[in-house]
Amino acid sequence: MAAENTMVIAGAGIAGVHAAESLRAEGYQGRVVLMDRDRQMPYDRPPLSKEWLTDDTDEASMLLRDPEIYGKLDIELKLGVEVNDIDPVRKTITAKDGSSYDWEKLLLATGSKLRTLSIAGDDLQGIFYLRRMADAVAMKQHMQHVNEVVIIGAGFIGAELASSLRKLGIDVTIVERSSYPMEAVVGRDISASLLNLHDRHGVNVILNDSVVQFNGESTVEEAITAEGRRLPCQAVMIGVGATPNTVVSHPQLEAEGGYAVNEFGETSIPDIYAAGDCTLWPYRGTPIRVEHWDHAVNHARTVAQNMLQPRSTPYTYTPYFWSDQHGSRFQYFGHAKQWSKTVLRGSLESHAFTNFYLDDQNRVQAAFIANQPKNALPVRRMIKQQKVIDPEALADETIALKKVPQKSVMNNT
Repeated sequence: MAAENTMVIAGAGIAGVHAAESLRAEGYQGRVVLMDRDRQMPYDRPPLSKEWLTDDTDEASMLLRDPEIYGKLDIELKLGVEVNDIDPVRKTITAKDGSSYDWEKLLLATGSKLRTLSIAGDDLQGIFYLRRMADAVAMKQHMQHVNEVVIIGAGFIGAELASSLRKLGIDVTIVERSSYPMEAVVGRDISASLLNLHDRHGVNVILNDSVVQFNGESTVEEAITAEGRRLPCQAVMIGVGATPNTVVSHPQLEAEGGYAVNEFGETSIPDIYAAGDCTLWPYRGTPIRVEHWDHAVNHARTVAQNMLQPRSTPYTYTPYFWSDQHGSRFQYFGHAKQWSKTVLRGSLESHAFTNFYLDDQNRVQAAFIANQPKNALPVRRMIKQQKVIDPEALADETIALKKVPQKSVMNNT
């Protein structure tokens, strides 16, 4: 089939798979090529730190789609294909194995890659980064004879791993270099509340320290910290964040901090689009990057529509992510690098609350919800509408969220 009837998607993760499906759902009849460097069928990554580790799911149920779906939708799934080069003039994409594909439109859905650490002894067995299914399989096999685990990093991945391991009865120590993990995202009070939750479930959290050495014969037996702590362990899990995977590069492709795209998913090169974790996209005029399942799905679907009908559907998504820890469900809506004030609805002690992040005009920019899922819809509406909120009414649980007084900015001036 000619290149003018071919859509190529680089990356078969959450974004890539949903983009391919959306092309078909929108009626595209041409060739759809979905490629990935991984040799395994496309799978869902979030459960790797949750259900997979605790035996609540199996490998087959981790797949994003039944393998037969790709054939039914006439999606050419090319696994084990690592992209080597793109030529935007000839509109070709080349893999390291020498294979080459022509395209009408190209979508980069390459996801993110883990940050790694260089620590003495990090070549010992039993030290893991959790990104791919192969990592999770090796980790799960190793964990069968483990009693003590050290986790480096108290972000959401580290916290979820700690929760899963405690469910298995394993002793867990988290080592975190900051005083309040994720303070820049959720604020100090919420960070302290999360730390308290882990403490109540038997997780030993060490703050203001870092691991500088691993000891052991062939398998890790001990982690040494900068402050001189000696932490016995039979496994180490490292979760210190991720960076956008911009391995597919070209001099004309703007990719500092992620592939820079406009509201339609277009990159700096015509007919090349990008979606999901690998992108830097405009949220209310500010370029941001979001590494979460919900964004990957919705961004991919929107960008697929624009690949077929250019600039037809702007992406107006409100960022959202969730995390399950020790039986609690946490949800975060919006995006706020800074805020003028916070308003707490509920109590931190009950672990059932909603914390709002307001700007200087008392408009809700973001909200962190703990075990109050019913608040999700009104919170999302407040963030989208950007109306001025009465802070006192917002904190008053006797007033339903949907009835909290609001007014437009214009009426407030």
